[in-house]
Amino acid sequence: MPEIPIPAGLRTKRCLLGTNILAEIGPALQAYWPGREVILIADANTWSAAGREVQLLLQAGPSRLAEPVIFPAQPMLHADYQHVVQLRAQLQGRVPVAIGSGTINDLVKKAASEAGTGGYLCVATAASVDGYTSAGAALTVDGFKQTLSCEAPLVILADNAVLAKAPPEMAAAGYADLAAKIVAGADWLVADQLGCDPLEPVAWDMVQKHLREWLSDPEGLRCGKSTALEEVFTGLAYTGFSMQYYTKSSRPASGAEHMMSHIWEMRGLTCQGREVSHGFKVALGTLIVTALYEEMGKISAAELSELLARQALPDSAERQAEVERELGGTPFFQNAAAISQEKLLTGAALLQRRQVILQAWPEMQQKIARQLIPFAELQRRFRTIRCPVEPAEIGLSRPAMLNGILAASMIRNRYSILDLLAETGLRDRVLQSILTGGYFGQYLSERTR
Repeated sequence: MPEIPIPAGLRTKRCLLGTNILAEIGPALQAYWPGREVILIADANTWSAAGREVQLLLQAGPSRLAEPVIFPAQPMLHADYQHVVQLRAQLQGRVPVAIGSGTINDLVKKAASEAGTGGYLCVATAASVDGYTSAGAALTVDGFKQTLSCEAPLVILADNAVLAKAPPEMAAAGYADLAAKIVAGADWLVADQLGCDPLEPVAWDMVQKHLREWLSDPEGLRCGKSTALEEVFTGLAYTGFSMQYYTKSSRPASGAEHMMSHIWEMRGLTCQGREVSHGFKVALGTLIVTALYEEMGKISAAELSELLARQALPDSAERQAEVERELGGTPFFQNAAAISQEKLLTGAALLQRRQVILQAWPEMQQKIARQLIPFAELQRRFRTIRCPVEPAEIGLSRPAMLNGILAASMIRNRYSILDLLAETGLRDRVLQSILTGGYFGQYLSERTR
């Protein structure tokens, strides 16, 4: 049986990926939840992709089935906590089977944890997200996107035939989400170098050790090559495993690029009347962070020292005004204001941090250069799989793009390149460089904010 090896000590016990995997659902349910009533949860699209077949397989076996929960395909289902409340009552005393990708899995994951179902089984329908195997659900609560703690699935089934039937843009989104681990890793290297968030080697290796291998065949993914699809799914699965292992946060899997995506999502970003997928928003965030790091790499320690000597020290009032400017009037302003003040360094503490940054600067630049996939190569790979590479391709205007960049550091107490640039006073300079330096379309430098 083609099993993805699972690191010891995790909640997930089996992860099957390959051909004819749906046929394993009956034995898996009997092995882990013998005699329990089963309830299937899907939306209309994922029900067509795999749900109906799963139902027929289970009806032919010993499993007892409750009436399935099938959300409509339109309007698009959102990962909003209000749906968890609805599901929680329906899952009581039953074994949930989530049939879907990001949204369905996150809703069922949280609802199953709150209902005390003793775990759940996930049938993956696309290689599109890393959340299948993670111990957490990315949900919107009262307008604020956050990762809520909950138990990962006990069993995951990923059938190649099902994954291959998913729209090609879902695999492209999954590839982009996996590529984001490159810049998320860079953010962790910086946080580790500055003593803000020490690197955890086991979690790091789960994601980073084989990351370039998993990302190595965008051409194959574009052509629907099964091995390329399996590599992307495997990489996404290990990213989720790393988040199960590293219980402090989702640090192994996300950095500034994901925070930008969350801002655009909370702002209701659409393109040509359609909502933009998580993976496509993350793709632009990943390219932006790559560009920020490349521009940062052009500044020498000597030049930084001169700049720091002339930089004024910000204070909490200035930071509050900035949060008000970027997020004022939004449902998530109060949370962002509190987080921003909590992570802000001023006075002597900031002076000390700047000295640490200056001393670490050359080594940090070397580590980042080794970690990154160069912007031009990353852009080429994204174009190959038909993943957006220009802000306009996901409906981002210059103001919306800048708002995502500036507000991203305000919604998580997690050190990233955005904090590094703010603490060194380099942010405005580096932002101007990426807007005019040929990274993105010329329209960005022609429009005023």
